[in-house]
Amino acid sequence: MNVSLTPELKQFVHAEVEAGMYQTASEVVRAGLRRLKEDQENRASRTPKTLAALEKELLESVERLDRGEGVEGEAVMGRLRKHMTAGTSGE
Repeated sequence: MNVSLTPELKQFVHAEVEAGMYQTASEVVRAGLRRLKEDQENRASRTPKTLAALEKELLESVERLDRGEGVEGEAVMGRLRKHMTAGTSGE
């Protein structure tokens, strides 16, 4: 299998090998893929599996909001903007 990397990712892989964290570029790529797989599995485990489970989570969220346990909308939007900006700057 051949994989093409951006110059930034090539530099990152090279730096990891040079730092002694990994012995080969393949080890760095495998470690990254393992992390990606773990992240996807963790995300999937937090996703409601049924409509009933989703409805239950939504009702619990509404109850938290009714108790005043919500987050300010502007704070959420600020975090989203920051996340979106960070996601586009490094790719």
